[in-house]
Amino acid sequence: MSELIRLERDGPIGILRFLEAKKRNPYSMAFVEELVAHLRDAERDDTIRAVVMTGGDHFSSGGDLVGFQAEIAKGARATSEMVDRVHDGGRAAYLFKKPLISAVCGVAFGAGLSLALSADIVVAAEDARLCEVFARVGGCPDTGSSWLLQQRVGAGVARMLVLTGREIDGITAKDLRVVEECVPADQVEARALEIAREIAQHPMFGVQSAKRVMRSTAECNYIEALDIERDVQSVLLCAHDFPEAMKAFSEKRKPEFNDQ
Repeated sequence: MSELIRLERDGPIGILRFLEAKKRNPYSMAFVEELVAHLRDAERDDTIRAVVMTGGDHFSSGGDLVGFQAEIAKGARATSEMVDRVHDGGRAAYLFKKPLISAVCGVAFGAGLSLALSADIVVAAEDARLCEVFARVGGCPDTGSSWLLQQRVGAGVARMLVLTGREIDGITAKDLRVVEECVPADQVEARALEIAREIAQHPMFGVQSAKRVMRSTAECNYIEALDIERDVQSVLLCAHDFPEAMKAFSEKRKPEFNDQ
């Protein structure tokens, strides 16, 4: 069995490297299983403070339509169960507790685009090719893309991209707010790592709490957001990092965090 994903290290940064760039990293069942396992390993490793996902020359061409045919042939129940297993990859990425950054070069189609958008921050190459390809093959959005895309760009732009199946490059994706940053292809991974290191220098309890707050409040109204912020901030204000920050401020010095 070939290795499809490898978890590498760059100091405090984990790098989830997809290894089938020549095949455009198809989103197969085996790919999903390895993705979930590596994300769990990275989450358990306290020395990893942020993670970058990268497919090298190509992020992912999306669902393995050839490989899925055997399950689809078994009927609706088997197909539904298969789709739910495929969704495990996006679920694991979206629920990952640490900061997660996608570095997108080449193609990010269908489920591959959904996986990229499940990260907290997406850095795309100027010539990357992004596409909600589902309409082109007679399908509807899956792997979370219907929700993820609307969260980033709003309902109107999301409908346009989904219903047309239009392919956009990284520059257009940045203009439409599908991705956060756009750089030349040879700078994508370096820029993603730079952002990860910028995040990793902060106290991790606060960063992970902030990520949880941002994810939760994106799905609620303003009053509910205030309640979520109150509950989490009340813990952080009494935690070991924030008191040191307040003490350092009063003493006019740089805080010394015991971030373990």
